[in-house]
Amino acid sequence: MNPQREEDLQRRLDKLEAEINSSPKVVPQPQEQKQIRQSVFANLNLQLERFQIWFNSLSGAKKLVVSGVTLLVGLAMLQAVFKLVASVISLAFLAVLVYVGYKFFASSSFQGKQ
Repeated sequence: MNPQREEDLQRRLDKLEAEINSSPKVVPQPQEQKQIRQSVFANLNLQLERFQIWFNSLSGAKKLVVSGVTLLVGLAMLQAVFKLVASVISLAFLAVLVYVGYKFFASSSFQGKQ
């Protein structure tokens, strides 16, 4: 990463901080939290820029391969999330059925004893 890009990024971060500090609606935060959030944002932005530079340096075929692999991994993660949600819904439905069954049998056995 060249120093000019880092300086530009730092200038933008300083400008954003000045805008945030000048806004009267913003609740002041401790300085440590601001620095942590700024460093996380700066690191994320830096990583994104590095990825864009790396991706743009690839040839056309390699871009297709990287895009395809990224799409497959994204779809696999989305499928896993959907399966997790379906499992939670199934377990909730099963719990309702067990509860209703228990109440039905418990009330019928209670009536049978009387």
